[in-house]
Amino acid sequence: MEPKKLLTSPDLDLTTDNLKKELGRWFSLYETLTETLSKPPYEISPEWRFYKDGGAWLCKMTRKKKTVFWISVWKQCLKCGFYFTQRSGDGISDLSIDHSLKSSYDKAAPIGKLYPFIIDLTAKRQLDDLYTVVSYAISRK
Repeated sequence: MEPKKLLTSPDLDLTTDNLKKELGRWFSLYETLTETLSKPPYEISPEWRFYKDGGAWLCKMTRKKKTVFWISVWKQCLKCGFYFTQRSGDGISDLSIDHSLKSSYDKAAPIGKLYPFIIDLTAKRQLDDLYTVVSYAISRK
């Protein structure tokens, strides 16, 4: 099945109620994720914005003024994208996360000088891996 990006209308008003409607089955996963990340030790805030170049709404997850990762909404999952330089991503292979995530990162083609690390979230059981990568990203910035 071809991946289908959601939240593609620039005219959406992303209030909490509308976000719940638009995210559908992914809303509870998003809500758990953002509630956990809003508290210490993470202290990360979501910022939704429509990006014309990507043709969709993206959620920039920031700590203070630094972007930690991005969330895009797809019919099949929530995609959480981290971007590391070659040097800042050196420790990913040492993280206690699913081997397939490490393998995917190792195979990812760079975008300029940045290496993408994408986690396709489909279930709450994957959140521990995501929190591990978030902690790593925060420590590297």
